[in-house]
Amino acid sequence: MTKKLSVGQLVPDFAQEDADGQIIKLSDFRGQYVLLDFWASWCRPCRAENPNLVKSYAEFKDKKFEILGISLDKEGKRDA
Repeated sequence: MTKKLSVGQLVPDFAQEDADGQIIKLSDFRGQYVLLDFWASWCRPCRAENPNLVKSYAEFKDKKFEILGISLDKEGKRDA
């Protein structure tokens, strides 16, 4: 069962591969502000938001701010 989270509640730790195949964990970013961006290549609103994410990262990267993008694309279908 999926547990719903509330604003301000800590997200459970998780691990995933990055674009280079290295395993990263959310806990690797402890002490930083982390924006979790759930997106998919087929999602037009997700793609439209990308320039705003880039702008936000450029503005806050020196203030312990990171963005973790979590793709909802199905494995083997990313090119779709």
